[in-house]
Amino acid sequence: MKTPYPVPLYRSSMRAWILWILCACSWNVQAQNWTPSKPLRLIIPQVAGGGADTIGRVIAQGLSDKLGQPVIADNKPGTNGGVGVDALMHSPNDGHHLLLVFTSLMAITPAVYTKLNYDALRDLKVLGSLCEVPLVMIANTALEVNNLNEFLSYAKTHPNASFGASSGNGSFSHLLLEMLKAKTGVSMTHIPFKGEAPAVQYVLSNQGPMIYIGTPSPIIGPVQTSRLKALGVTTLNRMEQLPNVPTLSEQGLKDFNESFWYGLAVSSSTPPPIVAALNGSVSELSQNSGLIQSLSRVGCSSLPLNASEFNERVKLDINKYGAIAKAVGMKVD
Repeated sequence: MKTPYPVPLYRSSMRAWILWILCACSWNVQAQNWTPSKPLRLIIPQVAGGGADTIGRVIAQGLSDKLGQPVIADNKPGTNGGVGVDALMHSPNDGHHLLLVFTSLMAITPAVYTKLNYDALRDLKVLGSLCEVPLVMIANTALEVNNLNEFLSYAKTHPNASFGASSGNGSFSHLLLEMLKAKTGVSMTHIPFKGEAPAVQYVLSNQGPMIYIGTPSPIIGPVQTSRLKALGVTTLNRMEQLPNVPTLSEQGLKDFNESFWYGLAVSSSTPPPIVAALNGSVSELSQNSGLIQSLSRVGCSSLPLNASEFNERVKLDINKYGAIAKAVGMKVD
């Protein structure tokens, strides 16, 4: 019996190439055809009533209008987003379970927590970003200051009576307090709360002189009604909703330019055709004028980054905030 001739290398390569094309075409057809078949769940990894919750619910409504299915907001607070990530990891990877992601969850928590149950780049697949907000430095009326420099003078003369609230150990508001202390040399007692809403409510209660640096949505109303005082904005440009509030950079903290972004992600084990379909939907949603206007009303400016662009932004911010956290010695066990 004759030994059969081996298949020529070019034939083998050609077959592999044809198979790859067929698979790619199949995935493309599946991606174009996939649509959600039941209500979706958007996990919001923060407490109800805070900035992330407000913005997440606006996004949920926009996504529902886009996909033609109800999108149910599900608050899962804890560990600055870690509990929400865990909830996503234990959900079916069928495209019907999404996660609201933001700067602290993706880029700050990994830098400051020594023990973490997720890897932002390995375990999550970002779909795109939608908007970003400046942060606002506020003070309660018990603190008799009206701008950044007045607060710094107060803090220097009252080192044991200056308090800074945050939405939790390792949160963005905590990191901004540490950055403020490092840049100005003032002392402040940090008081962490379990989320932004409890932090803002405590500042509003006037139980002692206190500042907080947080997202605009729970802050704008109390500032406009004079129940809180806005001392500065963390971006280089002023906020449209608070045009009379100067930036921290204007008041002497040169190059202080920090914003907080929001986007959507799914589990990295979600099938590629479903991810591709969701990528397209989120990209279109980020350009939707109605959603842009709704987000603007709660202080969130349009940031339409597609999945690839958003992934690069996340990588850059992981490096950026990792370096800042190390410089200010911020670690959470």
